[in-house]
Amino acid sequence: MSNITEMKNNVSINFDSSQVELIKNTVAKGATDDELQMFMYLATQYNLDPFRNEIWFMKYGGKTNIMTSRDGYLKYAQLNPEFEGLISFVVKEGDIFEIDASEYKITHKFGTKRGKILGAWAKCDRKGKKPFIAYVDFDEYNKKQNVWNSYPSAMIQKVAEVFVLKRAFGINGLVTKEEMGSEEVADSINITEDQARGLFALAERDQLIVRQALDEYGFEGSLDITKFVYEDICNRVVELVEEKKLEKKEVIKEHDESIDEGTGEIVDEDDSEDDIDYSGTPFELDDDEDLPH
Repeated sequence: MSNITEMKNNVSINFDSSQVELIKNTVAKGATDDELQMFMYLATQYNLDPFRNEIWFMKYGGKTNIMTSRDGYLKYAQLNPEFEGLISFVVKEGDIFEIDASEYKITHKFGTKRGKILGAWAKCDRKGKKPFIAYVDFDEYNKKQNVWNSYPSAMIQKVAEVFVLKRAFGINGLVTKEEMGSEEVADSINITEDQARGLFALAERDQLIVRQALDEYGFEGSLDITKFVYEDICNRVVELVEEKKLEKKEVIKEHDESIDEGTGEIVDEDDSEDDIDYSGTPFELDDDEDLPH
């Protein structure tokens, strides 16, 4: 297998032989040659980058799954010139909510006292077509696992978006982690809470650094991180911590301050009174006089 290249929506994804081998040993580990060929085809077909964790391969229950996430579907949709927008919201007890399927209309008003989550809806507009609408029930999709317990609203909203994007753009051959109903499948993909805490420890509890790393890799929360790229994200967090320390040192230098190399503490330079220009003031002295104390 040498170069695999395809043009889609004016975007080119190109894998050379060394990258294909790397994919086979990482995000498509365990794939047969035929499965790898299918994986590479879908990656190019939908412009999903395996090295940015936009698509990956896994086997579960003897079945092959080529997987992506809501963000992978959304990326593909946004590259299509016919894409005109995606909107979604969580429905809770106390809300006024109604879908008129015949007219493709949604009425949703938040209640003054919102209760438990009931579900979520999503609507995708594609040029020249009727709006695509989906509603998903929370109890049906709530997996009661780590990420669902931590971000229930975000997760059910993603499920609704996945369904509507899939319908609107005819996405086939892929399955998203949001669609997978098994906790074992999700646990085999995502990092643990201990690993997420370890990431914050590496960032020295700096949430902005963690947020930047998550944004760069396209994750909404730390528990969304997949095991395939966890090590890469940890390395990136360490880099960002070091960059921030260097920036701090530069700022200190600009303010005529220095850092004790031994202790790392900021040491203010002693502003000697001898450096003050008293000329033209009542304190102007002759060269042989001392300054008043």
